[in-house]
Amino acid sequence: MKRFLGWLMIFMSLLGFAPAHSLAAAKIPVIIASSFDTSEQNFNNLTFYKLKELAQKYSDNAFDFQLFPGMQLGDELETVRGIQLGTIQMAMLATNNYAPFAPSCGWLNMPYLFDSLEEFRGLVDAMWDQHNEWAIKEGGARILSIMDIGYRQLTTNAKHPVRKLADAKGIKIRTPQNPLMVSTFKALGLEPTAVAFSETFNALQQGVVDGQEGCFNNVITMKFYEAQKYATEINYSVHSANIIVSEPWLRILPEKARDALVRAGKEAMLYERTKVAGMLEVDDKLMRQHGMELLGVVEDLPEWIRLGRTAWPKCYEIIGGGDAGKGKAIMDMIMAKKKALSLK
Repeated sequence: MKRFLGWLMIFMSLLGFAPAHSLAAAKIPVIIASSFDTSEQNFNNLTFYKLKELAQKYSDNAFDFQLFPGMQLGDELETVRGIQLGTIQMAMLATNNYAPFAPSCGWLNMPYLFDSLEEFRGLVDAMWDQHNEWAIKEGGARILSIMDIGYRQLTTNAKHPVRKLADAKGIKIRTPQNPLMVSTFKALGLEPTAVAFSETFNALQQGVVDGQEGCFNNVITMKFYEAQKYATEINYSVHSANIIVSEPWLRILPEKARDALVRAGKEAMLYERTKVAGMLEVDDKLMRQHGMELLGVVEDLPEWIRLGRTAWPKCYEIIGGGDAGKGKAIMDMIMAKKKALSLK
């Protein structure tokens, strides 16, 4: 019903029955899809609200931003299809859910690639133009912002505290519907179960899976804490998300409006980076308040890293869109940038 109402509102807007505020001064309507509620504790929302503020400032209030939160317009894979069809102009979604449409962008999800959050950001900045070239050519959408919120971690239910790799054997772990991530958990010798993000809470609550991987921010904003007891740091990939916009739609905008969106996206991304450390502290505090136990970093992290990286050959094929040679070439480029950053 929620999804139906969302699409009904869009349909009415297209027919001219939009709310009065969207009709004022012939503003440019922007339909934005989001998987989350409107809480500012969610790192995607924090970035979007800043982007919205700056875009209006730089465009002289040219836009009518219409946000549809809580997956009203479908899950993240469906919203990408909406952007490609032209029914949605902008979306907030996890990097791993855009990568199936733009495989080359999947390097951001490579297991145990990033030694720190600072290195991740350095590589994002160094690869910005090339990354967007892949995003546009392969998926039809431009990336306005790439947000991060620490590493992707592991949470589990009350029966399965995980302090070392052996503790995770035999338990079902929800992963995104992304073959790169599924391959990573198989390389670790674990039992990944690919579940849509929109179905993750139900899968945890109903015992379809015992745990899930992702950022701790999702545990709070999606209320996973209601079905999870333990939080374990495995640091296997930086959890990043994108604000993407339809490239064909962007190109037909007036130049001032187009430039305002692009500028606002980059500046909002940099703003979000200044808030991450504080948000992570709040996430930890809130997980404890909701009865979760934070177990810290796994005792045998080097073994997780060693095994996780054995998935890289399979990952080359995935980010190469079925061409392992292409994927290897992409990763060679990334590793060269990584080395250059380390020498600065």
